[in-house]
Amino acid sequence: MALVQSSIVNHPIVNGRWIVFLMAAAATAAEQPIEFPHNRHAALGLQCLDCHSTADTRAAAGLPSVRKCMLCHEKLATDQPGVKKTREYAAAGREIPWQRVYGFHPEALVKFRHAPHYRARIDCAACHGEVAQGTVAQAAVKHTMGTCLSCHRQRKASQDCAACHF
Repeated sequence: MALVQSSIVNHPIVNGRWIVFLMAAAATAAEQPIEFPHNRHAALGLQCLDCHSTADTRAAAGLPSVRKCMLCHEKLATDQPGVKKTREYAAAGREIPWQRVYGFHPEALVKFRHAPHYRARIDCAACHGEVAQGTVAQAAVKHTMGTCLSCHRQRKASQDCAACHF
């Protein structure tokens, strides 16, 4: 896993000492196993939650299972190369090995949760960029403690360290 962006942030601790956290948006340099055309799916009216179905209820947005893909692609666009690959995974009973694009480096001790952000009506593009305009997902937004805190301030959300760090 390659680190795409990182920044070192000084963070005050209750006893007055300073500790340095490395906060980084991690992304894989590997290509996705299937070119997933987000733009085509969005043009058909699909929303992020149609594939990332746990973003509104859980910490992780979740990556779509091959079974979810097959709900449509059992019959639709079966002649397309990406759909053919998807069908091969389904026939073999294997999940598509999607590569995560966003995440925080473990040393950042961030406990990011999608659901509260969804409930606050924060558009997915605010943190993920205009994924719906592209084909293969790639890191488009740099996540640092500064960008997160700036958004929290603008939206009058908690700035308590424990809200995001454990």
